[in-house]
Amino acid sequence: MSTAGPRVRRLAHPDADVRARALGLPRGRPVVLLLGSSGDLDTDLAASLLPVLRSLLVAAVQRDAAVITAGADTGVAHLTGLAAEALEGRWPRLVGVAPSGRVAAEDAEPGPGEQRLNANHDTVVLVPGSQWGEEVPALVRVVDAVAGRRPALAVLVGGDATARATLVEHLGRDRPLLVLAGTGGLADDIARGALGDDDLAVLTRSGQVAVVHLDEGPDRIVAVLHRVLGSREFAAPVQPVRVFPQLRFRAPVQRPVVDPGYVLDYPLLADAIHDANQVVAPVLHEQEVAALRERERARLLVVLAVLAGFATVAFGALQVWLRDVPWPGVLVAVAGAGAAVLTVLARGGENPDARTRADQLRALYFDHLAAPPAATDAEREERSRELATEVARHRHEPVSNA
Repeated sequence: MSTAGPRVRRLAHPDADVRARALGLPRGRPVVLLLGSSGDLDTDLAASLLPVLRSLLVAAVQRDAAVITAGADTGVAHLTGLAAEALEGRWPRLVGVAPSGRVAAEDAEPGPGEQRLNANHDTVVLVPGSQWGEEVPALVRVVDAVAGRRPALAVLVGGDATARATLVEHLGRDRPLLVLAGTGGLADDIARGALGDDDLAVLTRSGQVAVVHLDEGPDRIVAVLHRVLGSREFAAPVQPVRVFPQLRFRAPVQRPVVDPGYVLDYPLLADAIHDANQVVAPVLHEQEVAALRERERARLLVVLAVLAGFATVAFGALQVWLRDVPWPGVLVAVAGAGAAVLTVLARGGENPDARTRADQLRALYFDHLAAPPAATDAEREERSRELATEVARHRHEPVSNA
């Protein structure tokens, strides 16, 4: 990436047509639209966001997606450029859209209230305007021009009035939104269901919205991005039915126990879902993987027992045909003994302990959601400690056969 800064393209007026070819923008690509607040981020929040943004950029490269930000060297756009510097290999196309009166283009020194353009962006489109928010209509048209018929996912980090106006336009086009709860501002308002009765509240309740807490880590967030950019819905892919067991077991990717957007319809469950995802979900996934591994082992024993039985019959027939040769009889004995041993092992079936623990942990997860919301932070912390104790008990205590 050149250190000379981004290519600057200017619109003649705010309502000008956006033509991707004329502005040097990519066309027909999925889009990741990063939205946030126009100011600088808190240091602790930025440190937590950096690995998440790095993972998002890697996923964008894998999906050949363009990433669109505000383009200024502040806030989420600055952090996105910083995350891009840490990538090995190819970067995604980084495009910025900003009001011309709020950024200093090319080599100009920033004036009062202005920011430099982030040097790690490829292209920045400047829209005539003196305030943040005046670029929103052009920003939406840039997304339209780049994405075409491909999906465009908005990712909300914090957010202010400008982000709110952008989301109204974005969701109004029936496009998906990923909200990073725990980042403050508008993102936390959406996660708590505290938007009131305005247009954005209506659109978030009726649109494709996923809420993932920042504490849940990059993997959960990137999983949503892959599902959206791979299809237009938040549906998990259907796994093909396997006839034969896996010779080399591969653990499945951890998926949310409940749909990330569930909290929008039931905002009072937001804290309970977050706590259950932090405390119960990792151990639940661990036990489900152990149960799947045990099931694959049992299936493999059954298949081997059947194959050994076939071998016994085949060698027996060969012995009848070659009456004067002793070695088929030896193979009959070996195959028969192997079939007998494998049959005994297969009859034992799979060890049900991991499956029982997984079922108990899943029940504990939903019991936690079904409890009345905590009235105070102290009560929530006490419930979280009790939940951790129950998880440890289910994980380590022997499973009862009763």
